[in-house]
Amino acid sequence: MNSVHFQPGLDPRAQEIATELIENILQSCAPKALMDDATIALPPHPTHILAFGKASIGMARWCVNTLGDRFAGGVVLAPESLIESINSKLSVYPADHPNPTQRNTDATNKLRAYAQAIPNDHACMVCISGGGSAHLCSPKPGVTLAKIIETTQSLNASGATIQTLNAARIQLETLKGGGLAAVLAHTAGNLVLVLSDVIGDDLNTIASGTMMNDKHPYPHTIIGNHASAANAARVFLGEETIVHTNITGDAQQQGQSLAERFIESKSPILFAGETTVDTAGATGTGGPCMQAALACAHQLTTSSEKDWIVLGLATDGIDGPTDACGAVITPSMIDPSVARTALQNHDTLPYLDRIGATIRTGPTGTNINDLVLVMTLEEKEPTP
Repeated sequence: MNSVHFQPGLDPRAQEIATELIENILQSCAPKALMDDATIALPPHPTHILAFGKASIGMARWCVNTLGDRFAGGVVLAPESLIESINSKLSVYPADHPNPTQRNTDATNKLRAYAQAIPNDHACMVCISGGGSAHLCSPKPGVTLAKIIETTQSLNASGATIQTLNAARIQLETLKGGGLAAVLAHTAGNLVLVLSDVIGDDLNTIASGTMMNDKHPYPHTIIGNHASAANAARVFLGEETIVHTNITGDAQQQGQSLAERFIESKSPILFAGETTVDTAGATGTGGPCMQAALACAHQLTTSSEKDWIVLGLATDGIDGPTDACGAVITPSMIDPSVARTALQNHDTLPYLDRIGATIRTGPTGTNINDLVLVMTLEEKEPTP
């Protein structure tokens, strides 16, 4: 379990609430917890595992332990900081995110070669999670890795949706858009387990639809998504919590909307989903969770007399291109004019660091989008 780290000076009550909430969400949304609760029919054959994405280690470990003697081997692509030895028959390779690197393509080539060599009378469990599009990178003939990186960076900077980004990736790479499904067509059966980081659980978008192929259709099981994180938060905060899921669009606008709804409400309010930030022309550093949380707090400083707390959390532990996973903010921390400038420049991380609001967990081993919530400090009693 990751430790939750705060900047010095954060109000102890706010720190206690944030720590308990984050730990509850991450425990409830860890791959093992979600897979234990899912209905998963294991293949009856000797079974191989292919896993890629930010939750690949936890998903692969569950499969190895659950398959027992039926586990035949496999390949995992994972964030370097999360890599661990799971089983001697499982090869694990580091892969980078959000931009693919040469070691991503090298690891992908090894995964493809392994998949091609699976015996015809064996099955395969494919474990897919957010970040898989970057991890599993295999350029089409005539396409360079530099072109894929350029496309990824350009679309991310423009605030493009994940649907737009992954549709572009499918045009540039061989294993996306059902390419991996075609490679595995010779096996005795394939089961696909998905930890969704895409609003609406669009299987053609999650990890760019690597196993979505009309000629070779395979069952997909969604083991968790952003609603899983929202439900975990509601259990912790109480049933009176107002939860809005499927939140997308501009992070700053959604943060302001959250504040406006809280002003009119007597209950905690939570937004769950995946917002974006259009950073075109900006030189600052931040991520959508921090942008939304700061926008919410900024709006509340001028509009609400409640003793509020705002918390933003990226469940994968990485908010945008930063080493932070979000922020926790209370009224006394905000200077409205300075906060406004940070929002305008999309430079939220330095400002939130400076006021002691930033949260860091490091990579969490799960990835089911983002949460931003607001409540009064009195609404959650301390744990005895």
